Amino acid sequence: MDQKFGGANTAPHLASSDVGNRRHQIFPTLSEDQFDVLLRYGERRHFTAGAVLFRQGDRHIDTYVIISGSIEIERGSALGSTIIGTHGPGMFTGEMGSLAGRAAVATARVVADSELIVISEDAMRTLVISEAELSETIMRAYILRRVVYMSDQTGGVVLFGARDSQQTLILRHFLNRNGQPAAYFDSDSDDEEARTLMARFGVTPEDVPAVVTLSGEVLRKPTLRQLADGIGISPDGIDGRLFDVVVVGAGPAGLAAAVYAASEGLTVAVLDAKAPGGQAGASSKIENYFGFPTGVSGQALAGRGLSQARKFGAEVAVPVKVSAVNCDSPEYDIALDSGEKLRARSMVIASGARYRKPDLPGLERFEGRGVYYSASFMEANFCANEEVVIVGGGNSAGQAAVFLSQHAKHVHIVVRSSGLAASMSRYLIQRIEASPKITLHTHKQIVELRGGDRLESICWQSAGGEPREAPARHLFLFLGAEPSTAWLGDCVALDDKNFVLTGPDVPDEKWPLERPRHFLETSRPRIFAVGDVRSGSVKRVAAAVGEGSAAVASLHQALASDFL
Repeated sequence: MDQKFGGANTAPHLASSDVGNRRHQIFPTLSEDQFDVLLRYGERRHFTAGAVLFRQGDRHIDTYVIISGSIEIERGSALGSTIIGTHGPGMFTGEMGSLAGRAAVATARVVADSELIVISEDAMRTLVISEAELSETIMRAYILRRVVYMSDQTGGVVLFGARDSQQTLILRHFLNRNGQPAAYFDSDSDDEEARTLMARFGVTPEDVPAVVTLSGEVLRKPTLRQLADGIGISPDGIDGRLFDVVVVGAGPAGLAAAVYAASEGLTVAVLDAKAPGGQAGASSKIENYFGFPTGVSGQALAGRGLSQARKFGAEVAVPVKVSAVNCDSPEYDIALDSGEKLRARSMVIASGARYRKPDLPGLERFEGRGVYYSASFMEANFCANEEVVIVGGGNSAGQAAVFLSQHAKHVHIVVRSSGLAASMSRYLIQRIEASPKITLHTHKQIVELRGGDRLESICWQSAGGEPREAPARHLFLFLGAEPSTAWLGDCVALDDKNFVLTGPDVPDEKWPLERPRHFLETSRPRIFAVGDVRSGSVKRVAAAVGEGSAAVASLHQALASDFL
């Protein structure tokens, strides 16, 4: 007999402790009145027991709301599949990836003859924008389901890697930053399970890093795009399209621009070579961002921004790298490294800046083998109970020092200046001064790296002094900022450090139109620059978000005047 509305529901079982007391928000039960609203966007349909609604890995799936009957949820991986629970009357399928047409994270199968409301992907996006009260319930559930999925290793891919492998670290960061759980096995360890699994999938040490997808396909030394295609998170609908706005870079500035542009009805594509969040997304905790008195991790902030952008219909495409831009036509042509092309009526440059690499012989040889440019939980595990060295005096270095001091035996901060006051927030300086596990070394610099297959020691020296060797297996570099502008070619005017000039800083002879430049507009009409990539910007998350939103107001004016 079918379960009727109001009967006993069994929410899918998830092992993660993240569920806690929020189960009613993760798996809410909708009311009959809410069914009436849902039926404006979908249709009633009957399904017989055994029908498969969608399979794990399918893209562009419908959403199903149960009026009567039940749906079984099965999550699989290359290591096997598990029935994780059942949706009963009043419950609905989907999570954040569903709004973006990404791969389904589970298989849904009808258990008993059921009556369901079926809502298409496009209709669901319209619903979450149009129905504020119902949208709040659905979006909260979608976001929390994604959070739980990220922490549940039973449904993810299998990654075979090596601890001292830069490419392994790149893949692990990519999966983590993009919310993709992965069971990791170190091929260099003596773990019997790792050896058994490698033999099972035909993976040899020469194949590492290797990823086994949910379908069982083995990707040997994949590029980021090959990995994204294999697990169903890459874009599949941007080639050849014309967008009102293309945002290059999905950091705080780029995501803010996307949210405001998409919420105002513009068609938006956001392109990023790695993951949403940019440099800020790798921060363990941001404590001086307005509205978060207890702090927020960079990844959590990026996740919220990504959810908002997708809620309003922006296409956030990862991993996508722009290879060339043709700025000589009214509609800008953008070529991607994948061979795809798209066109834009306007652009927002939000490609940010990356940490500067010091001029140290052999630096690249040790990257991922003791030299790191971010301090996540992954790196923290590498240096547990060992001494680490951090080079840099900015907020990123301070946040890394405070975070790593919770895991490492001791943290040494090395700066060439006389202290931290000129470049670091006071609250971080106070944390560093109060920690017995952090030592600040002033007027010093690293001059040499030494080691075999991995970093073993550094040579550092004081101003005018002799180099001195010290053991160091973990070196974190947070030095200055170099703008990511090489992809622009000669499209827009840059300053002497290759940051993008905007507004009044653009030389008059570089501006081709009679109308004045808009706020944040570059030397090219309808191309704007925001965040760390912009010349003269304040290198703070709040400033980047503000610029991203402000650029959209200017962009509207430019589109209205230039396309009349």
